[in-house]
Amino acid sequence: MNEKVKAEEFAKILIIFIAITILSLYLHKPQETSILNNPGLGYSDIVYGLYNPIFLEIVSPNGLLNYQKISEKWFREDIAIRFTSVRICPIPYLDYKFEYPPIVGALWFISTCISFTITLPSSYTSVEYYNLVKKAGEIHYYIQAIFISIAFIVSAIYMYKIGKTLNTSWVQVVLFAVLPSTVLYLIYNWDIITAMFILMSLYYLYNKRYFLSGLLLGLSISTKLLPVLFAIIIVYDLMQKAVFNKEYTYVLIRFAKGLIILGLLPYIVMILISYNGFTYFIQHHAQWYCENCIYLLITRDIWNPYNRSLSMIFILLASLITVMISLQYDNLRKLCTVSLISLITATALNYVFSPQMILMLTPIAVLVLSLRQLLFLIIADIANFGIMALFFKDFEARLWLSQHGLRVSVNQSPWTIDSPVQILATVRNVILILIMFDLMYTIFKDINDQLKH
Repeated sequence: MNEKVKAEEFAKILIIFIAITILSLYLHKPQETSILNNPGLGYSDIVYGLYNPIFLEIVSPNGLLNYQKISEKWFREDIAIRFTSVRICPIPYLDYKFEYPPIVGALWFISTCISFTITLPSSYTSVEYYNLVKKAGEIHYYIQAIFISIAFIVSAIYMYKIGKTLNTSWVQVVLFAVLPSTVLYLIYNWDIITAMFILMSLYYLYNKRYFLSGLLLGLSISTKLLPVLFAIIIVYDLMQKAVFNKEYTYVLIRFAKGLIILGLLPYIVMILISYNGFTYFIQHHAQWYCENCIYLLITRDIWNPYNRSLSMIFILLASLITVMISLQYDNLRKLCTVSLISLITATALNYVFSPQMILMLTPIAVLVLSLRQLLFLIIADIANFGIMALFFKDFEARLWLSQHGLRVSVNQSPWTIDSPVQILATVRNVILILIMFDLMYTIFKDINDQLKH
């Protein structure tokens, strides 16, 4: 393929990715009325999940301090109270509770500090605070959108590079961009940044840039913990190979060095900034409920502690099967397939599978899955889109089902197993787990066929 054709293909990809970015940006921009009057289509963790509860809601619109919210969200209540009258840049983990990993924390501190510096005067009254911080929240949103948009475009670049190596069509790269979940969950959370680092790590691992690959996979872990499972699989495989081939010792050292520098060091910095902040980060995730998890089919209770136990058991079993696969570092398709298996294991078998997490899977999935598997992936993605599309409309969805002859309790309860939201989550989970088993079967079948010959 000549360079002109490649340039034309990538130009088409770039145009579509930019269009999707603008659409997602518009969907989630802070506004009084949600699109189609559906809060699920306008919600984002960037604004409504984190910014508003931490900063906006500590003061009522009439200027009264909300001490309960301050106590709930802040470590240093004196800083929170001071912030309601004096411009400062509060620090995540140290001043207030922040449940995301250190790379997200760093990006968060940058966007909030810039927005506060631009918007807030040096001093103000608590009555002025609410509107000022609300305006700052809009600037914060657009700064975060810039970070996410850059990650989305860089992901497109590396998807195209990987796709060319795998001899897949550029249309498969476009497929990722136009999937419903990509549109809805792009400018929403930071999962696409994690996906970007994973894609880059895979590309450079295949191209024998082991230290750089380790650095990038480390960055993905410091953005979202879940890729640690893929990192463990690679390190274990390299250790096994190093026993019989000393050349792999060099590869292991280079990769592990990069992995430790940017996969562990940021967490150490987090601990040094605030041990309380690090402890809260761990406890927050350890104590979270069964969010859209497959185990709700068994326990039927989002707070049942067995959800976590079942999750640990099945993730361990799937991981033990996966580490039996001998990685071929000159086979990019196999590397991508094993990474996809590990990511499905870390999400679909987890007790927390927030809908935005699918963005970590789909960029790799669209490049390596067969046509039959892709059709099922699209169904899973549509179901995943429906989780937030129906989350705040659970009552209406239940009412519609009851009016069409289905026996379902009519109330607002999107967390319970009888909810249309959880039915969609279950469809998504089951399809992804079946795809994971199919990929495992194919890999082991190929290994068996090779041994026979």
